[in-house]
Amino acid sequence: MNNIVLSLLVALIGGLIGTYCGSYFLHLREENKMKKVQNIAIRALGILKKYAKQSYREAENEFNNTLTITEKRTVIVALHKLGVPFELPYNEMFDIKKMHFVDKVIDGEEIEAVILQINKGYCDNLFYLDPDSYFAENTSFAKRNVAKKYVREVLSKSRSNKNHLVSYPNNWNDNFGVGEFQTIRVFHERVCFDFLFDSNGIPIPEKMDQIIHEIDLGLWDDSLQMNYEVYKNVKAQIEINDTFQVLAAQQQQNAGIKAPNGDSNQQVKEDSH
Repeated sequence: MNNIVLSLLVALIGGLIGTYCGSYFLHLREENKMKKVQNIAIRALGILKKYAKQSYREAENEFNNTLTITEKRTVIVALHKLGVPFELPYNEMFDIKKMHFVDKVIDGEEIEAVILQINKGYCDNLFYLDPDSYFAENTSFAKRNVAKKYVREVLSKSRSNKNHLVSYPNNWNDNFGVGEFQTIRVFHERVCFDFLFDSNGIPIPEKMDQIIHEIDLGLWDDSLQMNYEVYKNVKAQIEINDTFQVLAAQQQQNAGIKAPNGDSNQQVKEDSH
């Protein structure tokens, strides 16, 4: 009897040890695998950090030639979500062999902060996301790039006069394809504010950068997604409502002026009786 109990205990303990060891080694293997992925991302960021205080575009060649296609597929979505400004040119299809960057100055301290987050494992859930669907099928991403192109090539080169009327570069819309032009028509009308220009009517660079940052954050997505005909109809309806409100206010004001005179005349007639 004792031998049977002892055998059962040994089998139970052996099973527990086997399960624990199996789970431990599986976890250790996954941890090592993720560590390799983290190192790929850190190596990619190290390439960008070498170009600190220069434009991201200066790092394009080294970034594309140093990392393999497999390595880029593993980490580029995570890097973009962490702030690395990849760009999909309006006239090109997504090509992982030739990644492009926005013309933006690299901040070495920001790169270090991202490396720290990756080292601590805070970003592990962002790896392995499919870059083809993320970049090529993300219409918001493409539309934001068109909007940023408009800010850089049109709004930044426009002028505002003393009457707060904005003049745009000649034939500015020639620089946009038909689809691009349709994308930014609403944005074009809604983004023009007087405070974007200084007292001489020249665009303020910091304001232009701020708009581009807001585009990246998605704050202008409503304008980029809205159909222009729908926007015109909504705008016309608002203007009609405003007109009716003004007319109604004028009628009430006129009625308010006439009523006391009528009462006064009536009082005179009653007194005369």
